[in-house]
Amino acid sequence: MELDVFLIGSLANEARFKEHNRNFSVIRNVNDFTNLQFFLEVLNEDDIPSDYQKIFKNKFVAGYDDILKNEEWETLMKDTPLYDKEIAFREFAADKLFIFKPYIEENKYGDKQIKISKKSNLRIIKRPEGISDNSVGSLVTIPIYNDYNRYSFEKRLLESKSIGNYDYLEKITTSCLVSGDYLYGEFNDFEKLNDGWHVSPNDVIKKVAIDFEFYKDYSIIEDHAIYMDFEFFREIILEEGLLKNGEIVRLDKTIKLKEISEETYEEFEESEFIFQLLENLKQKKLVFEEKQVINFHTALKTRRLVILGGASGTGKSQLVLNYAESLGLTNKDNNQFKMVPVKPNWKDDSDLIGYLDTINNIYRPSETGLIDILIEAKDNKDKIFMVCFDEMNLAKVEHYFSQFLSVLELYGNERKLSLYSKKLVGRVINGEQYPHEITIHSNVLFVGTINVDETTQTLSDKVLDRSNFIEFNTPTNHINNWANSIKQNIDTKSIKDNRFEKTVVDLYHFDNWSNNNKEIALNILEIETLNQINNTLTKTDFSKGIGFRVLDHINSYMLNLPNSSLSREEAFDLQISQKIIPKIRGTAEELEGILLDDKNGLLNIFDENNSFKVTVSNIKNKIRELSLYGYTY
Repeated sequence: MELDVFLIGSLANEARFKEHNRNFSVIRNVNDFTNLQFFLEVLNEDDIPSDYQKIFKNKFVAGYDDILKNEEWETLMKDTPLYDKEIAFREFAADKLFIFKPYIEENKYGDKQIKISKKSNLRIIKRPEGISDNSVGSLVTIPIYNDYNRYSFEKRLLESKSIGNYDYLEKITTSCLVSGDYLYGEFNDFEKLNDGWHVSPNDVIKKVAIDFEFYKDYSIIEDHAIYMDFEFFREIILEEGLLKNGEIVRLDKTIKLKEISEETYEEFEESEFIFQLLENLKQKKLVFEEKQVINFHTALKTRRLVILGGASGTGKSQLVLNYAESLGLTNKDNNQFKMVPVKPNWKDDSDLIGYLDTINNIYRPSETGLIDILIEAKDNKDKIFMVCFDEMNLAKVEHYFSQFLSVLELYGNERKLSLYSKKLVGRVINGEQYPHEITIHSNVLFVGTINVDETTQTLSDKVLDRSNFIEFNTPTNHINNWANSIKQNIDTKSIKDNRFEKTVVDLYHFDNWSNNNKEIALNILEIETLNQINNTLTKTDFSKGIGFRVLDHINSYMLNLPNSSLSREEAFDLQISQKIIPKIRGTAEELEGILLDDKNGLLNIFDENNSFKVTVSNIKNKIRELSLYGYTY
């Protein structure tokens, strides 16, 4: 049986050969005295398939001189007597390397012998000076992939797609590969799936154009791979070449545009966007308090799920839609906003994202269209995308939304949504369109709206922990404000001339408005307030305390607070009311020390008339629920 792997061998060293109870590495064939049998040691042992490692261990590959198709050897044999043939072959092979495919031969007793396959077109090359005769087992193999052009290859690398059907290795043990003119790396893992090889990068993927011809004294360059000594590869090619001089692989999607005389806007401020958003809402006769809108905008900048809750008709969905319009995501020429209406019969994530039809081997995405917009966002990382789950608590959120609750807490390339098993890659008919997993980058904003009534499900702590929950109450004096908005003549010129009329906010600008640093944004007084709240919450049950996830969310919100009408004190008040108070639920007996204790309860921490109006109001609502129903939810 021939193994589909290329091995590189050198004539076996006599001393090592005899250590294994062998006589000589070159002998006469017992069946044909005119023919020689020789034995090779393998230099690239790591390339031997796992199932055959034991067979090769302490064994040598056998070959016969009748398969040698080498002009130098044939010329040498013309002038060499038959009795000197063994000596001539040793001299000939001393500075040679043999490139071949092995053949496993088994006799009737089950004994296996390793031979050079006669079908493998044995090649003999002069040993490069930089590869010594003591290089047994020390050569590393850098595979060469030529299935795609450079742009397609790098795109597939970055998107974790198959990079080609490389057939000559069962496993790849180096951390790099070659394609075209470049060496790419470093990779943690190479995995061969049904559709070909996939790679897992360390962090970023780098490339460097190594001139391997310059290092031909230290390497063996074949069409399918480059072989070289491990130490040389590590110290020169990897450390000095790729790591020091490599450039990060990025897809260059820069378009050279023709200069035009029309005025263009390259930069705009966050304050301009907020002004335009408020103007858009006013133009559509939608009544929102300015601070309420800024609160929503700030929460979205934290890149976590933002949930708008409240009674039906308070404008939650309209705020989301107008926010997307102000970002320029709803223009007819793009597909960067998706409203996903949640249905009461949803039971698991297949209702939201779809499922794999195992009978027909095809992925069937949900009719929501969510997967398509996530794939679009993955392929256009420079654009902002927004998804709104409308009335998301009509069904049990932690059931159909389970994957997202885990994914959205991760960072960077770790945020991957699984569609089906990795083992099925290559077998799914539309696998190119719907890969087994989708990376969700920071260019996707997620919002949910919920109604609080008898038709909906309550949100669990798991959902509240992983979101920023904003409760929409009817604005103060809303009837008069509504009436005035109908009568008021809107100055449409200010909107028509505004740059946001014709601009789509991209990730570059949105990131300029955001602060994604890990620094501490809370001051001493705010931290002390959180300590007091935590001490009160944990008096009877330690599990009710403020967790690290909640602290991270509050800190991120405060880092992203824009210069606006929303003061720092008001923002901190909103965060307590949005991240902590909603989780205070239970019976009057459970919450007696937290809500009903006049001296040591939560109300004693806050100054209603100064900085915590929203928090105090929400706590009083909780107390009112306890007195009416005996529990709060």
